[in-house]
Amino acid sequence: MELNPLARAVSTVALAATAFFTLAAFMQLPADAVLAIHWNINGIADGFAGREALLIIPVTTALVGGLLWLAVRYDPKRANIARSADAIGLVVVALSLLVAVTQSAIINSGFGEAERLDHAVPVVAGALFAIFGYAMPNIRQNYTIGVRLPWTIESEAAWDASHRFIGGIWILVGVATALLGYLGLSAAAILTLLVGLTLSVVGTVFVAYRVWSREPRLPRTKRRR
Repeated sequence: MELNPLARAVSTVALAATAFFTLAAFMQLPADAVLAIHWNINGIADGFAGREALLIIPVTTALVGGLLWLAVRYDPKRANIARSADAIGLVVVALSLLVAVTQSAIINSGFGEAERLDHAVPVVAGALFAIFGYAMPNIRQNYTIGVRLPWTIESEAAWDASHRFIGGIWILVGVATALLGYLGLSAAAILTLLVGLTLSVVGTVFVAYRVWSREPRLPRTKRRR
C-alpha cells in the first residue's frame, strides 16, 4: 500500500525528528536522570523511570509498525486496503504526530519541564479520536485494519454500516473530549472519552450483527452420507 505523498512526508518527518531528538536527549541526559512516563487523569505525572525509558516509544513504534506492514502485505483483501490509502494515511499521520508529542513530553520531563499536562492529554486524545472517526467510514473491508467482527468480515454491508456508525460517534466524542480538555475539565474529558468509547464499541457490535442478520442467505444444503 502506498500512502499519498503528503501523508508519507508528514509521517516521515515526524518520526525522523522524534528519533533525532530522542538520540540527542539520551546523549545529553545524565545516567541517573528521572523521566515522567505516565500521567494521571488530571494530567499530573505519577509514573517515572530512568533514561532508558526514552527507548520505549521508538522501539514499540518500530515493532508495531513492522507487524502491521506484514499483516497488510499478506492480507487477502489487500486490494481494498490500497483503495483505503487516503483514510489510512490520515490515521498514520495522526499516530505519527501522537508519537512525536508523547515522546517530546517524556524528553522534556527529563530536563525538568512539562511534568504537568492538564490540558494537553484530553485535547490530544480527543483530536486523535475525531480523526479516527473521520477516517473510519472510508476504510474498505479487510482483515487487518478496522472493525473486524465475524459479521463485518462476512458482510460488506455490515462492515460499511458499522464503520459509519462508529466513525460518527468517535467524531462527536473526540470533539467533546478536546473541548472539555481545552476548558480545563480534564476529569470530565477523560470520562467522556471512556464512556463514549465503551458505548461506541457496544453499539457497533449491535449494528454489525443487525445488518448481517437481515441479509438474505441461501438455505444450507444437507451433506449426503
